[in-house]
Amino acid sequence: MSRLKQIPESEAKGKVAKMYEGIRGKLGKVPNVHQAMAPNPGFLESMLKLSQVGGKGLDVKTKELIKIAVSAVNNCQYCLDAHCKIAKMQGVTDEEIHAAIETAAAVSAFNVFNHGADPENDFQPE
Repeated sequence: MSRLKQIPESEAKGKVAKMYEGIRGKLGKVPNVHQAMAPNPGFLESMLKLSQVGGKGLDVKTKELIKIAVSAVNNCQYCLDAHCKIAKMQGVTDEEIHAAIETAAAVSAFNVFNHGADPENDFQPE
């Protein structure tokens, strides 16, 4: 059960109903996360826009693989499940999903080590 009140599709009105229509068109349903954001339509709208403009120069498959990697690192099972499903809808293979999670795990391990060891940064940006 959600911690927050959700607005189910059957109760959506006005701006929320219109946003739900767009979400359903892209995903085939209105996910619970969007329904939980909907009590504040401005917040839902902002999050949808952020999702659209973030990574604008990347292809859809690459963006989904990044979302999978970040979801794995952030321990968000909901997002990990959602983005694995969406990625497969975009043609991403199980092998590519596995590789994204492996990459996230490897970078996370280096991040933890570097945080503890604090080596001098010899990769300064130019």
